[in-house]
Amino acid sequence: MISSKRSVDGLPGNPRKLNLEYQSSHFVSSEGDENGFDEWDVSIRWGQFPEIGRMRLFRLRMDERFSPFPFSDAEAYDTELSNLVLGVYDLGRGGYRQEFRDTMTTCDGDLLVLFDVRLDPAWRGFGLGPVLAAEAVWTLADGCSAVITDTHPTEFPDRPRPEAEYRRAVEKIAALWESVGFRRRARPLGHLLDPGTDEARNLRNERRRDLDALADAWRESLRR
Repeated sequence: MISSKRSVDGLPGNPRKLNLEYQSSHFVSSEGDENGFDEWDVSIRWGQFPEIGRMRLFRLRMDERFSPFPFSDAEAYDTELSNLVLGVYDLGRGGYRQEFRDTMTTCDGDLLVLFDVRLDPAWRGFGLGPVLAAEAVWTLADGCSAVITDTHPTEFPDRPRPEAEYRRAVEKIAALWESVGFRRRARPLGHLLDPGTDEARNLRNERRRDLDALADAWRESLRR
């Protein structure tokens, strides 16, 4: 169970009303589909109110019918994204690295990248990040060999951090992703979630139970 660092009576509202809205788009071209990946913007909303957070995920399609070089498509889009993908993608031979093949349950599938997760400060500290990330991952990971993510802090991007503070932030993020099912692999692979394991599915169900427990505790706090 994810521990809440804040009292439940500080929640802005019933967490059971949280919902995710998925949006993706692509260009229509007579020259065919040259993009080797789909970009998904996931809005985190509370009921019908304005969004309280956002996630970005990318799906790299390991299928030559779409693109023979999906890494190149990622590189053209974003340097950080390409650096993350390069950990599992063999640029010289094309396709997944042998280290990846030796680690995952199956390599016959696409790669999903959990690239960015942001939540409004009022909703932080209750363990909702892993709950929401797990839902987005399992909604979009069907047919994927793996999900990969990073532990780079996204808060305060315009101000340099002391090394000790940066390391604590990285460790905190890594612990959160561990609770979703990501496991740190030896370099260059990074943090990977294997959708083919029972552990990953069980952890998604645990995070759902965390949400139920949080909602029950919040409702109980209203009676005090």
